[in-house]
Amino acid sequence: MHYYDGKKIDLIAYSIMPTHVHGIVRLLHENVRRVSDPMKAGRDGVPSYKVTELLGSIKKYTALRANRILGRRGAFWQSESYDHVIRDADELDRTIRYVLENPVKAGLCNDWREWKRTYVKPGIVGD
Repeated sequence: MHYYDGKKIDLIAYSIMPTHVHGIVRLLHENVRRVSDPMKAGRDGVPSYKVTELLGSIKKYTALRANRILGRRGAFWQSESYDHVIRDADELDRTIRYVLENPVKAGLCNDWREWKRTYVKPGIVGD
């Protein structure tokens, strides 16, 4: 999750759950624009965006590593994903809280700070 931090994204927060991952990133300026080359369109012909390419790269890398660790092959992640543009500071705050509280709501811990697979950029959330 930290590989592209400072290179292509500003990694704000994430929570790795047993069946899915929530992440909040800010795309660095050169990764915001739409990919205009039609050869880079997705398999379904829909134009690709930098966020889609970035997510695909993260999913490919983590799937290879996870399968190697688990001694298995084949698909690891579901093909679907959901991305959302956060438009203001209030929405960012609510979304960060949602991501951090996800393991608590799932009954995996009592406080998000206990969940080892949760990260928030230092200084973002006060104690």
